[in-house]
Amino acid sequence: MLAAGGINAVGTPQQKAKGIEDSVDWYAEDAMKGGRYKNDPKLVQILAEESAGAVAWLESLGANMDDLKRSGGARVERTHRPSGGASVGPHIIDTLRVAAKERDIPVRVNSRIEKIVLNDDKSVAGVVVHGRHSGYNMVAADSVVLATGGYGMNKKMVAYYRPTMKDMTSSNNVTATGDGVLLAKEIGASMTDIDWVQAHPTIGKDSRILISETVRGVGAIMVNTDGQRFISELTTRDRASDAILKQKDQYAWLVFDEQLVEKKKMVRGYEHLGMLSKANTIEELAKITGMKDLPKTAADYNKYQASGKDEAFGREDMPINLTKAPFYAVKVAPGIHHTMGGVAVDTDANVLNLQSWKMDGLFAAGEVTGGLHGHNRLGGNAIAETVVFGRKAGENAAKHALEKK
Repeated sequence: MLAAGGINAVGTPQQKAKGIEDSVDWYAEDAMKGGRYKNDPKLVQILAEESAGAVAWLESLGANMDDLKRSGGARVERTHRPSGGASVGPHIIDTLRVAAKERDIPVRVNSRIEKIVLNDDKSVAGVVVHGRHSGYNMVAADSVVLATGGYGMNKKMVAYYRPTMKDMTSSNNVTATGDGVLLAKEIGASMTDIDWVQAHPTIGKDSRILISETVRGVGAIMVNTDGQRFISELTTRDRASDAILKQKDQYAWLVFDEQLVEKKKMVRGYEHLGMLSKANTIEELAKITGMKDLPKTAADYNKYQASGKDEAFGREDMPINLTKAPFYAVKVAPGIHHTMGGVAVDTDANVLNLQSWKMDGLFAAGEVTGGLHGHNRLGGNAIAETVVFGRKAGENAAKHALEKK
């Protein structure tokens, strides 16, 4: 499942049109810093260098990536998303679905890969597939690409690899069960950072619904149960999650106004689900939610926004204030969002075995892999990874299959 936030890229026409100064080195530095410098720098460099090409490729297929915002941990606006505030994940999936149909590319659903089959020389021979209606059958293939996502919805794997998170809710799709990791391990693939799991700070409290990082990026403030800010809203996800867990009752509120809703129309979906508290004044919202200090917090923030300097927590980007009624608040708490570790790959997306040799014919991309994000992923880098390394895995898998003919 692709996320709701956006895709990071540097040197795009969108950045140039807005006069945003950015560079491949800045992108790489931000990713390395966000990952606590535990990332594989070779993978990070590829992500940064090929990010603009990834956005251009999506646009060539009909995707709209015209809007820009700034995600936590990034020094400038480089997260691309559809104009009009639509969720980027579903938009990309719809774009790729149409592209596949136009090219007569067969897509098989209601099917599960049960086993990766190897030849006697350990090269890939194909996969065993179980279909809902067709039963078990072998599909021969000279190349196989694993793009199955992480294990954030596999409670047994979370409990084993990251026991401190075993009771957390998860924002992940129900299909994020680590199947690709298990399939690869079964045939001798190596793992990288497999025990590193990211908590997203803003999952709707007592739900599995992710409140997109773009809500903070576009302008929401984050406050505790008394209505006090306690950290910069644009800090990295791990730091924001830790800060929330140190607050009373271990949850927070995101507060914003109608200006944000106009910029980020997906927020209407949260309202439709009954997740938002809503009021005509900040004072009324404070009374409804019990946040006694919210009026002062909002007034202080509006002063900081007007001056361009956040004197409380150093938030660098404050695109909008809190002045336009109605005003909204949504309860949030940390929950499992991304597994940084997974199958070990090289810079060509080849899966590596326990001796760090490439496994002939086996490739992987996306959250099923490890090494790129280190110990913490920055918002906007998941879809960037998916597209950059997905294209690389596909190209190299096709090249390998042709060479085997």
